[in-house]
Amino acid sequence: MNNPYFQMPKVQVLAADASRGRFFTLDSPKAPLKELHTQVNPEARLHAGDLTTDQAGRQRAPMSANSSAMEEPSAPKQSEARRFAWELAERLEQDRRQGKLEKLYLVSSPRFLGELRKQLSNGVKQCVAGTVDKDLSHLEPAALRKHLPEYLK
Repeated sequence: MNNPYFQMPKVQVLAADASRGRFFTLDSPKAPLKELHTQVNPEARLHAGDLTTDQAGRQRAPMSANSSAMEEPSAPKQSEARRFAWELAERLEQDRRQGKLEKLYLVSSPRFLGELRKQLSNGVKQCVAGTVDKDLSHLEPAALRKHLPEYLK
């Protein structure tokens, strides 16, 4: 539509899991998805033991046989997923600030979707128009489009 008074909102779809985030857009509300960018996180595919190099430091209290960990243990895979969700959220925030994002659809497994939501800025949260809580990040754009509302606006 070439009407100068009608401009398609800048709609993006992020299909993500802990190892890859794929950013899509579309030209009109019923158009097929066009892939803009893929961001990968190869560390997510490593085994938990490969993500850590050391145990937490130990501290022994004077005159005591008890010792305690200096830092709380956290699951390396969970920490890595949190870091990657933050990176994806930062990319969305940049696009929002540059006027490239007005509406956002998130597609992700329930666990990663929850982590991603925690990392989104308030501005990006206001752009979220819908979510699909399934890991569909591996699908081709046409197959992914079938899981989204017919009319994306």
